[in-house]
Amino acid sequence: MPFAPTKVRRLKFWWNLTFAYIKRYRLRIVIIFIVLFTFSFGLFKIIPTLFRNNIVSIGYIGTYSLDSLPAQVLSLATQPLVSSDESGQNIPSLASNWTISEDGKTYIIFLKDNLYWHDSSLVSASDISIAISNVEINALNNKAIQFKLPNPASSFLQALNTPVFKRKSFYGTGDFRITNIIQVEGAVKRIALAPKDNKLPRVEIKFYTTENQAINAFKIGEIKVLSVGNAKSLEKWPNLSVKKELDKHEIVTIFYDTQDPTLSSKDLRQALSYAINRTSFDGVEAYSPISPASWAYNSSVKKYEYNLGKSKELISKSELKNPKITLSFIPGFEDVANQIKDDWKAIGINVEIKEEKGIPKNFQALLALDKLPIDPDQYTLWHSTQKDTNITKLSNVKIDKLLEDARATINENERKDLYLDFQKYLVDEAPATFLYSPYKYTLSYKNIAKALDKLHIIK
Repeated sequence: MPFAPTKVRRLKFWWNLTFAYIKRYRLRIVIIFIVLFTFSFGLFKIIPTLFRNNIVSIGYIGTYSLDSLPAQVLSLATQPLVSSDESGQNIPSLASNWTISEDGKTYIIFLKDNLYWHDSSLVSASDISIAISNVEINALNNKAIQFKLPNPASSFLQALNTPVFKRKSFYGTGDFRITNIIQVEGAVKRIALAPKDNKLPRVEIKFYTTENQAINAFKIGEIKVLSVGNAKSLEKWPNLSVKKELDKHEIVTIFYDTQDPTLSSKDLRQALSYAINRTSFDGVEAYSPISPASWAYNSSVKKYEYNLGKSKELISKSELKNPKITLSFIPGFEDVANQIKDDWKAIGINVEIKEEKGIPKNFQALLALDKLPIDPDQYTLWHSTQKDTNITKLSNVKIDKLLEDARATINENERKDLYLDFQKYLVDEAPATFLYSPYKYTLSYKNIAKALDKLHIIK
């Protein structure tokens, strides 16, 4: 106890010294503390960002439910039974081969050997759940699935070109496994995927309602990959890669209401087609509803090349006085709509343009993006019985018959002949003006180039 007072005096001395030091240099201490805090916080934020180079965040535009997700989105996670090549020919994927009955109503799909789900179990025919209306589906054994159709449908194999998952799960057969799906009021907002191979990057897929929302998300780094129809606003951005590609399976198209008092005139519809100067559009001119890449494409259809003289001659033939047309257009196509407006005004058409949020139920003329099916069967879009999907209200007995015969014919050469005729008659009837196949621009940050190269959906 004799040393206690001494210890207390020492403690008081050091306390007073420390307090005096803090009081004298408090401003410096506060500054040092702020700098250290800022530096630590910066490291906390920066280090995860650096490691995110091994995460590829991809943006998609559109509103989708679990049942309507684009096949491309899910192609990392699984495969379809049947796929197709660039020309639209059916090729095996999970299927090894298939048989078709003589009447065209029964398809049997045989699975490849040694296929595994993400849970390491063997793929069995009974695991696979595919919903196709009016089709009877049965697993004959572990390797064969039978599909019985009420009527022949030569395009049926394309119905099997859809992602396949193990029943009641998201276990697929691809290089990536779905680990999380976030939905808001039924709309998918985010999908997280983890690779089976640690050498591959992780993937996040995020969905945006509009292109502007997606571009803003790209600008702030929320996503690192995005495909858009116009990249002008980002042309001069540093550290950005822009890949320009032609999408041959999309056509910017003007659809006409063929029952409209003005547009019921075939001569006027043809005149409108001849009046449009396609040379300034950002894409490659199109003249048929079937992609030039397709095995069924008809390169000899009538080409409505820019011809004002021909256009005015047809308007005169139509005997319509001072025709007036409202051209509706979907978001993203205002510039194209204005150019068409100017072209039509040059032949004496009174034109009003109107932006729509989506495909309107009623319109006179509609400028929209037509996504072509891989198979040339376009029965739902042009056949007179298809009230919900035949948006031009086209009713043509010859075209109806060609579409009916083509989808009921299994022989490919016979199908091709029928679709060649279908294109000839449809283009001449002009229920729509096929303008161009657009270029698409895939934007990506250069710091994820190595990770991106490993993903086949972006190549």
